[in-house]
Amino acid sequence: MNKRGQISIETIIIIVLALLVLIIVAAAFSGGMREFMARIGLIGGQTAEITLEDATTRCNTACNNGASAGVFCSTTYQIKDIGSKSCSQIVPGSVCKC
Repeated sequence: MNKRGQISIETIIIIVLALLVLIIVAAAFSGGMREFMARIGLIGGQTAEITLEDATTRCNTACNNGASAGVFCSTTYQIKDIGSKSCSQIVPGSVCKC
């Protein structure tokens, strides 16, 4: 059989993966990746905006699961219409003390 001019499936997959890596690297160096990752909350701590109820639940869960006082006190959330608040500000009467 004449295989000239045929491309295997493995070659196509490798080319597609290489293109994806190049796009990700280009986005990372152009600053576009930082904005995307900040929007979904992967960098800069908890940067995605959440509701006050969600933040209260997360802080109470952290306290009840035995998080150290340092973790509880340093965890901050960007709350819609309020701004950045730490767990000690969100749940002031909590058992976890700062």
